[in-house]
Amino acid sequence: MCPVVQADRYRAGRKCGMTITRRGFLGVAALAGAAGAAGLSGCSSALKQTSSPGSSGSGAAAKNGGTIKVGFVSPETGQLAVFTQSNGYVLGKVRDALANGLTIGGTKYAVEIIAADSQSSSARAAAVASQLVQQSQVDFLIGTATPETVIPVSAQAESSGVPCLLTICPWEQWYYTSTGTANTFKYSYMYFLGTQEETDLFATQWQAVPGKHVVGGLWPDDVDGAGFQKYITAKSRALGWQVVPSGGYTDGTTDYASIIARFKAAGVDVLHAAPIPPDFITFWRQAHQNGFTPKIASISKALLFPSAADALGSLVTNVMSPLWWSPQFPYSSSLDGMTASAFASGYPAGWTQPMGFNYAVFEIAVAALKASGNPKSPSAVAAALGRLKGQAITGRYDFTAGPVPHVSQVPELLAQWRPSGSGYGLVVINDSLLPAVPAASSLKLL
Repeated sequence: MCPVVQADRYRAGRKCGMTITRRGFLGVAALAGAAGAAGLSGCSSALKQTSSPGSSGSGAAAKNGGTIKVGFVSPETGQLAVFTQSNGYVLGKVRDALANGLTIGGTKYAVEIIAADSQSSSARAAAVASQLVQQSQVDFLIGTATPETVIPVSAQAESSGVPCLLTICPWEQWYYTSTGTANTFKYSYMYFLGTQEETDLFATQWQAVPGKHVVGGLWPDDVDGAGFQKYITAKSRALGWQVVPSGGYTDGTTDYASIIARFKAAGVDVLHAAPIPPDFITFWRQAHQNGFTPKIASISKALLFPSAADALGSLVTNVMSPLWWSPQFPYSSSLDGMTASAFASGYPAGWTQPMGFNYAVFEIAVAALKASGNPKSPSAVAAALGRLKGQAITGRYDFTAGPVPHVSQVPELLAQWRPSGSGYGLVVINDSLLPAVPAASSLKLL
């Protein structure tokens, strides 16, 4: 097993063993108690306890309250690592912003961030979340990047009574069980977009194009695949359109000939897909080799990243993708005032959409800790999260507005990949949910 890691390891670029399990979450709460890697002592460093420009409290000297420990679980290695490739930079910025600690209710606290690698495995995410709670005794848990991570982290938070904030997972996939009933949360909160919201945005673009509207769904056998299949099938049928599902396939599939043949035989002219990046790259190359080119391709997961677009080259032109965050967002960090543009430009490998949210959850966590009045009280911090409204580098958040309890839904944009300089960039084509970032073009067919 690979030990829990922190930002210093991210910056050094060291990698642990890359393992992946099939995506399923039955029994996650039980898995969370399993012992994973060695103890976490020595895996993190407390930040300095000096004055904090953003701290709350009076001007009088504050008493020492010890250390607030924040556990951060993400897939540093494995097939989902593309969502966290900028984590070393992100955590470095957060640590710098919190280096002077926090003063809350007249008490001064140092802040320690302990980062753990889920290895792109739900079982591993459960194990390291359990370690963070049981061994490191964290005061707050953060989980990011797909249901594989956030569902088991949330399960551990609920069973242990630790405040928890989650992101980069459509909220419906976390909030509802496989049977469609709502989960009951006390300590966990989600800050991210919704599958229904994204489906409705895609449908507005599909409706604008004449044709048969036969919707082909490339949906893997996982929580994301099931979620998108549910909502896109319902929306398509409500509009009188035919749906042709791929049938659940496992991550890492290398031969999509039978799926492509099914799509061609049905006359699919609109494609929706929610695979991991390497799987879509393989599928899309094979689709072109076999003469399958729909009018529209809307890709929910795989094409969030420039590296995936560059791997496809000209084949990515006019393929549609959601846009969650970019350097053009007119928002700043609530921790240090850094603009979205400055934050993005500081990362030498090139900005990615997830980096904005992986930073914003720390902004929201700090706001909740301050608002609680007592960061060592799990119930006070959880209650503060539920009342929280504010703005982060990704935009506004409001946990009182729904669409359901414990969720602050993020408005998103739609964009298409177009040639840009020596590579490809996302051009906004629909800003209906977020006019603060105006559309720069309109839909173009493949």
